[in-house]
Amino acid sequence: MDQWITGIPGRIPDHVIFVENPKHSQYAREIAGERSLVFVLDGVESDGIVVPVAGYLEPAGEELLVDGRLSLEIQDYLAIPFLNLVGPTIVRTTTPEDWSAFFDDAGEARTSGHFVSQLSEANAVLAERGFLGGSVDADSPLARLHIASDGAVFNGVNGTRLGRVGDSLIKLRDRNAALRPESVLASAGDVEVLRESLLSRPWIPRYLAALQAWQFITREDRPNVSLVGFGSSVYGAAPTVTLPSPSAPFIIQRAGEHVLLDTKSGRRFKIGPDAAAIVEALSNMRDVQAAASAVARSVGVSTGVAEKSAEAIRARFDQLGIDLFGTRR
Repeated sequence: MDQWITGIPGRIPDHVIFVENPKHSQYAREIAGERSLVFVLDGVESDGIVVPVAGYLEPAGEELLVDGRLSLEIQDYLAIPFLNLVGPTIVRTTTPEDWSAFFDDAGEARTSGHFVSQLSEANAVLAERGFLGGSVDADSPLARLHIASDGAVFNGVNGTRLGRVGDSLIKLRDRNAALRPESVLASAGDVEVLRESLLSRPWIPRYLAALQAWQFITREDRPNVSLVGFGSSVYGAAPTVTLPSPSAPFIIQRAGEHVLLDTKSGRRFKIGPDAAAIVEALSNMRDVQAAASAVARSVGVSTGVAEKSAEAIRARFDQLGIDLFGTRR
């Protein structure tokens, strides 16, 4: 379900297919890969490939019950700040008002460090995160298909029509490969406006990574914590400086203590304030000399000493398997 919601490939080995009309389930089986999953709305059978789903797709506040066990609530983005998320919730952003609020909240987080707390909950699953986070591009595999009740086949529940029931998987893939990434939202609004909004905010993937980083911090600790690496700085970097790569680590800052958090592995390392400033600068600049120049005055040393320290810190974390630049895949 996560792959169908987010569009991020690799959650399962093959593509996932959502079928609104059970009459099309046999066709879905025919185009499914050996390791695909087929979710059938109002389906009755479950056999390891086909998974029945009950509920409603469209109305906000409704639920989808997957295989009789997993309950997913559906909510529009605008409602999220006013809700207590008691279970897994699909956060969909489909109207101009939704998108405006999303970009406003992201901008606020970048300049002030204030995040919409509900979005940082593990229960919140942001729809189309694959596209927004940059993990889906023209070369990405076809991660999902959505078969509407009338037999039209789309590359996502709000995506572009690729064909209809009866078309071969090769034909669907070829049509999808010719589309731009924003095609996954073509039926939800003006994709050109959305594309321009994202191009003017290349830091959105880092924002999404910051929301994920907050999930590593308990609710009880959050009021006293700032997240260095998006919206907060140890050495006084301006909010407009180049932000780190989405996969670069963050620093959890609390009561004078600093902990480096690598969200890819979940590993944490307690570090001193000077080391925290250097780590932040290395992630921001992705260059040892530039980082040393940026942070030397803050830590009270010469640029030469700061450069040696930066080289040593980067080498040490490299040995530990932590990429401070966030450029390794």
